[in-house]
Amino acid sequence: MVTALRHLPSIRRAGRVGLLLGALLATACHKAAPPQPPGDTLWVKVVEPKQLPAGGGEAHILVRIQKPGGKAFPGVQVRLQTSEGTLFSAGRVLVTDGRGMTRDRLTTAKTATITLNAGGTRYRFPVPVEKRRR
Repeated sequence: MVTALRHLPSIRRAGRVGLLLGALLATACHKAAPPQPPGDTLWVKVVEPKQLPAGGGEAHILVRIQKPGGKAFPGVQVRLQTSEGTLFSAGRVLVTDGRGMTRDRLTTAKTATITLNAGGTRYRFPVPVEKRRR
């Protein structure tokens, strides 16, 4: 028992070191949440061309997310989905760059509705395909 009491301070130190290592490991393993755009964020989407010709084609979709005041919002996760055709991203998460921008490409033969989801906010916009003339 005397030996155990003599080593008690070193056991306490070992316990503290174990707690400290556990806390450091938990912090290192925890992934930081991606930035979430606030509700008053400005969303700018550009579709080129604005309308696809009869029979369809490719449209380039550029998304820019800005903070109030016009500053870029980098690191925001964005997911695009389409009602028709296919997206180059295949629905994977895209992340805005240092300019607050990300892009995708839609290939479709029919008018599509794109759903943009960023930070839990959804925004829908059409990509029209010109009707065939008879």
